[in-house]
Amino acid sequence: MQTVSRRASSIFITTPLLLFASVLMIAALYYRNRDVSIVLLLILSIGGAAKIWTMFGHNGIEITAGVDKKRAFPGHVLDFNLTLTNSTYLPLWCRAIIPLNGLTRHDRQDAGTDMAGQTSLLWHDVSSFAWKLDAPGRGIYRPGPISLASGDLFGFFPRERTIHAPVEIIVYPRLVPLRSFPVIRRDFFGIPGDESPVRDPVYILGTHDYQFGRPARFIHWKASARRRVLQEKVFEPTEQEKIFFVVLAEGFEKEQASAEFERMLEAAASIAALLDEKGIATGFVTDASMNGKGAFFRSVRKDPGHLSSILEMLARMRMEKGRDVLEGLRSSRGMPFGVTCICFSYETGDASRSVREYFRCRRIPVIDYVCKMPQREAGNAPAAGTRALCDLLVNENKGAAG
Repeated sequence: MQTVSRRASSIFITTPLLLFASVLMIAALYYRNRDVSIVLLLILSIGGAAKIWTMFGHNGIEITAGVDKKRAFPGHVLDFNLTLTNSTYLPLWCRAIIPLNGLTRHDRQDAGTDMAGQTSLLWHDVSSFAWKLDAPGRGIYRPGPISLASGDLFGFFPRERTIHAPVEIIVYPRLVPLRSFPVIRRDFFGIPGDESPVRDPVYILGTHDYQFGRPARFIHWKASARRRVLQEKVFEPTEQEKIFFVVLAEGFEKEQASAEFERMLEAAASIAALLDEKGIATGFVTDASMNGKGAFFRSVRKDPGHLSSILEMLARMRMEKGRDVLEGLRSSRGMPFGVTCICFSYETGDASRSVREYFRCRRIPVIDYVCKMPQREAGNAPAAGTRALCDLLVNENKGAAG
């Protein structure tokens, strides 16, 4: 990649000079001064040719931008690529500037906030640029828009335009080590799920590729049509832990506790990843508003890619209340039997108490993790199942012990 420098138009082809040269040329032709006429004709010809050159060539530049990983965790290195294509028969000079918008350069040699590069393209030529970027932290990042300047090879008449290349990078919350946490098991026949001869055809947790020899009545025809591969239903086994996450952002917004909010999201993401590794079905709901178009509810399932959808919800969450969480729960199709709810909130308040009451009426146990434990006063003890979030995170316990 070439060093980027701003090209300045020559004083001899600026618009006032060209107008003045036109007047002088008319005067030179009138007085039949051949030498002056040739010089002025040369200046006007170069200026006019450069102007037409830029006008026809500028719209012939095509831009393609992309990134190798659109989903990453904090600290991962991303490869951002930019391709400039000259679809005209004119050689052109081009310069592209792309704001990072929160991302950081991996090499850190340039302290600026933009990615920039310039090049010269021959007719139907292609040039590519590549930058290595760091994903700084949880969130949604959209580098751009791209500011493109192009023109003749001398840079006499550069023209600029803005191109909106929709590149969205989703950075998940950081996964942190956790202490062991209790989850209530529901045992029906005392045999692990896939080994049990009994399956409940009412509750379907997800699908996977159909295995030859399995009963045809277990084929999920709608999922097979979507994936164009035969899919088999995954039924709720006779012994299965099922976890439903509830994340409440209202208390964090009131207290402006951004650090605690991020720590809570890291804990929720780490538990979801751990449960998915163990093959446990999970669901999710939140009252937080989303950055971009994002769902706020995920039913309890165990499909491939279900974990990434939950992590994407955590990445899109903003520390402000959006839709009411009970409204989202009531609009859902209900919960499968044997679910345990894990609720994350800043402190025990009206929102968490209403969530606990909602699940209590449905005989679903609730484990509350709060950042701020209530004071143990007479007659005001914390509700059963309420735990401090710091007791869940290994690093915080080490820091507290030190």
